[in-house]
Amino acid sequence: MKSSAQLWREIQQTEVSAGSLAFWWLYQAGIVLKSPAGVIVAVDPYLSESVMRSYKLPRGVPAPLDPADADVDALLATHSHEDHLDPDSIEPFLRPAQARFVGPPMAADKVRATGVDPSRITPVGRGDEVTIGDIGVRAVHARHMFGLEPTPDAVGYVLSCGEVSVYHSGDTEYDSEIIADTRGVGTSLVCINGTTGNMNVHEAALLAWLQGARLAVPFHYGLWRDADYGEGATLDPGQFADTYGRLNPGGRVHILQAATRVVVGPDGLAV
Repeated sequence: MKSSAQLWREIQQTEVSAGSLAFWWLYQAGIVLKSPAGVIVAVDPYLSESVMRSYKLPRGVPAPLDPADADVDALLATHSHEDHLDPDSIEPFLRPAQARFVGPPMAADKVRATGVDPSRITPVGRGDEVTIGDIGVRAVHARHMFGLEPTPDAVGYVLSCGEVSVYHSGDTEYDSEIIADTRGVGTSLVCINGTTGNMNVHEAALLAWLQGARLAVPFHYGLWRDADYGEGATLDPGQFADTYGRLNPGGRVHILQAATRVVVGPDGLAV
């Protein structure tokens, strides 16, 4: 895998064509997304070993990006859990003067507690919309009541630029309210691990199908050792692709590779 510096150089040097968005997967639910205007946002990047302190879970793979190398316009979190709002990454991501934070109130409180100027923090809930350069961010419904740490204010996001839209599920169980908020989205990034309050591969495939997504992308796996995801985990993206193919014959699925650029347009993968 390329080094952190090489990945960030690639992100910086990538020119995103009009009518498209580019993103890079950072394992679990973390992505970095870039727009045609050069606006860069990071969503749910977990890049440290902070979960070792709370749950004694070591990373199974090295972090593909060091947040100290990054220079983002915004850090977004779908909720306050550490593998989505990494406490060790807040300060380096928000060090650049232009960087702002967007997330639900419990996450915003954690960022505020680190000393970040409140004027750079935007709390959001379902239905709220925020503009970051040429990227529109709309918070959508999520249901993530994980027993040990329930997050009643968790959200997902629809990130859009012109006719291009990308749904980021964050952590969530299957819920028809998500479909109401996201129907017709172009690309759907859906969690598949099936444990700790998340959809399994079959529920995620059903969601993407009912959304009418032109491209379905499974994520939220690959960070821990498989056994650490818990009993009943569904971590095989090929199983997601099989179920989605049964629901939507001919539907397109993209299997992510960490730190590898993906370019999407209004109808899914861009050529």
